[in-house]
Amino acid sequence: MKEFNLTFSSKVWGLKLNDNQVVSIVSPNLQTKNFDVGALVRDALANPIEYPQLCSAVTPDDRIAIVVDDQISGFLEVLKAVIEHLSGAGIALENITVVCPTGTNPDVWINALPDELDEIKVEVHNSANKKKLCFLATTEEGLGIYLNRTLVEAEQVVVIGRRYYSPLFGIGGAECDLFPRFSNLETIATFNKDFNDELEDAVHPAKQQAIKVAWYLGAPYFIQIVEGSAGNIEAVIVGSVQANRFSEEKLNEVWMNEVSLAADVVVATVGGKDEKIEFPQLCSAVACASRVVKKNGVIVLLAEAEFNLANIKKQLETKSLEKNDSTIKLVSTHNLKQWVDSASSSRVYVSTFGGKGEIAKLLASPLNSAQDLMDLVASAKHITIIHDAHKAYVKVKKS
Repeated sequence: MKEFNLTFSSKVWGLKLNDNQVVSIVSPNLQTKNFDVGALVRDALANPIEYPQLCSAVTPDDRIAIVVDDQISGFLEVLKAVIEHLSGAGIALENITVVCPTGTNPDVWINALPDELDEIKVEVHNSANKKKLCFLATTEEGLGIYLNRTLVEAEQVVVIGRRYYSPLFGIGGAECDLFPRFSNLETIATFNKDFNDELEDAVHPAKQQAIKVAWYLGAPYFIQIVEGSAGNIEAVIVGSVQANRFSEEKLNEVWMNEVSLAADVVVATVGGKDEKIEFPQLCSAVACASRVVKKNGVIVLLAEAEFNLANIKKQLETKSLEKNDSTIKLVSTHNLKQWVDSASSSRVYVSTFGGKGEIAKLLASPLNSAQDLMDLVASAKHITIIHDAHKAYVKVKKS
C-alpha cells in the first residue's frame, strides 16, 4: 500500500492507495527559510530590481498613497515596514494615505498597527462616488480613464500586493492591483466580461490596459509578494517594470508545474494552518485541478473554508452575473465562472461541508472523512495530488 498524509488547515487526512495506482504529486518549489516578514521587506526595499530605492524617490512634502491588499500573507508586517521606510525618508505620517479596494473592512486590522502610526489616513475606494474619482487620461482607443482621486493627486503611489494566477489577467498583481480595481463602476463592469484562463495563449487585454494606466499614473512603486505555503512569504520583490516582470517569473518558478497526463481523480489541498480560506480560493483551486483531470473525472477539494453559502448560491442563480444584489458581498464574476465551468465538466467534492443539501447548492458533493476519500478513489487508475492548489497553476505537459 502507498500512504500519504494530506494536510489542509488544521487537519491531516491519511490516504492509503493500492500499489498499482499511479500517483502524481505536485508541490510548490519552495526555497525561503527566513519567515521574518519585516526583514524580508526591509531587505527588498534596500535592494530594488534595476530601480532607485523608494526613499530616494520621495521628498518630505510629498503626499503618498499606499495601495494595499489586506489578504496577502503577513500584510500588517509588510505595511508597517513600508511606512517605517517612508518615515525614515522624512515623510510625515499625516501625508500618508492607505487606499483599500472596495469591500475592504480596515476596522479588522487598523487597531493592530502600532500606536505611533495612528496619524496615517485610511480610505476605502468607492467606485460609485464620482467625487472620489478623477479623470486621468484618454487611451489611444478613446477610453476615458477615471481613477481614485487620492491616487491621481498623490506625488508617489506605492502598491503593496501579491502575484497570483488570474482568469482576467493571466498573472494578477502589480499594475493589475491599480486598474480596473480603483476605477469607476462602468469601467469595472466592462472588464468583468473578459475571461481567459490560459496563460500561454491569452493576450489578456485587461492586463495590457492596466499596464498603460500605470504608465499614465506616473511611476508607481511596486512591492510584490510571492507567497509560500501556510501563510509564509517566499519572496518580496521591489521596483517598477523590471521588478514586475521578475516577480512573474518568480511566481512561475514557485507555483507552476506540469504533469505527464490527465488523471481520473485530482485531490487538491487548499490552505495551511495560518491561512483564511474563502470561496474565491476554492474557485482558484478547482480551476487548477480542472486543467489536469479527465473530462467527467473527479475533483476533490480538501479545505476548511468560511463563506456565506446562501449568498454564493444567490449569485449562481442570477443568470446575468453583472446584475447581483448590491446588499451581499460579491464573489467576482471570474471566480464564479471558474467554479461553474469546473463543476459542469467534472464531479466536484468538498470536505468543507457535512450536509449534502448545503454543498449541493454549489453543484458539488460533501466529503466527510478520510475514509470517504479512500472509498471515492479506490477504483481510480491515476490520481494527482496538488498541494496548495489555490495558489498553483498546473497543466498537462504537451506531447
